[in-house]
Amino acid sequence: MEHYFVASPTVLGINTNIPDFKWSFGIHMPPCSAEEFGACALRLKLEVVSSREFTRNGSLPDAESVGKYHYFRAVPGKDSIAYERPFLFSSQLLLEVSGLISGEPHIRTNRSYYKYVCHRFMNLHSVSYIMTDITTLSLLRKGYVALHCSAFKLGERTVAVFAPPNTGKTLTAMMSCMKHGADFLAEDLAISDGSVLYPVPWTSTFRYYSTVERGTAARISNALTKLLPIIELLPAGKRNPVTNYIDASKIAPPSRITDVVILERGEEEIVRFSPQDALGKLINLNRFEFWYQKSPLITAYEYFNPGLDVAGAVEIERRLLLSLAENAQQVVIVRAPDANRFAPLALRALEFD
Repeated sequence: MEHYFVASPTVLGINTNIPDFKWSFGIHMPPCSAEEFGACALRLKLEVVSSREFTRNGSLPDAESVGKYHYFRAVPGKDSIAYERPFLFSSQLLLEVSGLISGEPHIRTNRSYYKYVCHRFMNLHSVSYIMTDITTLSLLRKGYVALHCSAFKLGERTVAVFAPPNTGKTLTAMMSCMKHGADFLAEDLAISDGSVLYPVPWTSTFRYYSTVERGTAARISNALTKLLPIIELLPAGKRNPVTNYIDASKIAPPSRITDVVILERGEEEIVRFSPQDALGKLINLNRFEFWYQKSPLITAYEYFNPGLDVAGAVEIERRLLLSLAENAQQVVIVRAPDANRFAPLALRALEFD
């Protein structure tokens, strides 16, 4: 059975036979129609099939007639690549990706790969990680940049909030919405064309913040994590959608960015920044989250298809991030020693205090 999801309206959609597919762009994506999926600028297809079906219906290339790149195989110039690796009890890990040049990415994998490859380990990356890498690159090739940021809209102002990981960008956006009446756009990831911010509302990293996640289990987990930090490395368990905290009517549509805020820990202050000065920080923060430049699959794919041009995508990312900063009315750095102070300070910087 086919399922359709939209991670970002009009921009990013997924067609898959996995009814509850989860990845960095969506933990709680609601189902949508085929028409809504078809209206997206970037449409990905994911199929998870049995090993027998994969071999029978796939286009896994003959090992004797194609190029080899570690465990990847591809016909030079053909818009596809295959991964085949021995696994347990004579089984195999099978993966095929096609359409990166044409702009219609299609990922096929057998159930063993999808089920057992859950993290990044050497050249083995989970399907969700691979799809994140493919999506980031494919968006750039279509003129969009994925952003590691949170975002909210208050009045006529649309604010993109960037910060080093675990600094407070999610908390700042959620507090702005829950305590100051802002509309929600994103808490961890968003997409932009350098001017408009397209919401990615279905991520979920709220469990790190007891200020936002008020459930008993979450408060206990947060308290235990302070005592035993290793708990943070364990599987997250159930994550709640943003609509548990913010009414769905408060999720804003795509909006033109008016302000860029960068959060940093330090003595409390607000500093205005030029777009050029901000650019290096934005590139750095994006590079931490998005690995397409170092993805083993994309690296091998480009070897057989030089037209994929990853270096060119890096330049597009730089240009779009600079445009984002230049198109904003202001770029500010907000510093505070306590993450709970970021939201009121950011609103003061935007003259909402």
